[in-house]
Amino acid sequence: MRKRAVILSGIAAVALTLGAVSAPAFAADAAVVAKAASVLFSGVWTKKSFKSSGTWEIFSEGDKTFVKLSADFKTRKAPDLKIFLSPLAAKDVNGRNATNGAVLIAPLTSRSGEQVYEIPEGVDFANFKSVLIHCEAYAKLWSAADLR
Repeated sequence: MRKRAVILSGIAAVALTLGAVSAPAFAADAAVVAKAASVLFSGVWTKKSFKSSGTWEIFSEGDKTFVKLSADFKTRKAPDLKIFLSPLAAKDVNGRNATNGAVLIAPLTSRSGEQVYEIPEGVDFANFKSVLIHCEAYAKLWSAADLR
């Protein structure tokens, strides 16, 4: 009976030791990942002409900046949907002025699901107030969101 107790306590000691070693190593890896990417802005879409659902975020990773649309992103079909950064607030943007002073991020590759687009180098976010989904061919603003 005594030998069995010693063996079990030895196994427990090894398990605790392994657990103590593994947990800090995992936490350190998570800290590295957290430092590698930092969210600058995030939000939800506001309907302008058509509803877009899901969330978005602008984040930096290293010396690059990206726009990410969430896995639950969904919007209506159009022939020329693009993502822009606009110097206007979301409430002031419409289909006619959506591209005035705006920076084109990229054409949408899909109208649903997670997507990540690189923002052109040198963009100064102090000059922009909103992110847009805009059908450039028909000057129709789909959705907008303020940078917060």
